Amino acid sequence: MAYADQSAMEKRFKDLELIELTNQDDPHAATVNAAELQVALDDASAEIDAMLGSRYPVPLNPAPAVIERLCCDIARYLLFSGKAPEEVQKRYDDAHKLLKRMATGDVALGSEVVANNTGPTFQAHPLAFNEKELFS
Repeated sequence: MAYADQSAMEKRFKDLELIELTNQDDPHAATVNAAELQVALDDASAEIDAMLGSRYPVPLNPAPAVIERLCCDIARYLLFSGKAPEEVQKRYDDAHKLLKRMATGDVALGSEVVANNTGPTFQAHPLAFNEKELFS
């Protein structure tokens, strides 16, 4: 399950950039290669799951909105195939820093995500005596 889709990428990044990045073998392409974009989104989602899986049940469902943004930043970086400009590299590095902070619990994902490691739980045994039995 990818945390973002093509429309999320198109909201954040220029169409021309996405067309070029997803059609590196076809410089004359005029549309986004949806299959290439989906591979990058799936890979980005797998990175997110790998980083958060020690603390949260993955895949996150529902995923907080911030996860969609991080998925888009990571997917964009992956589409550059190691030739990312400084701004893209910085967004990727920032995404990883935030994910690490989420994994350690320094930053909360949100109330809708329940952590795997919630600490100790306690359960009381039923009362052996109650007020009615004691005073009857």
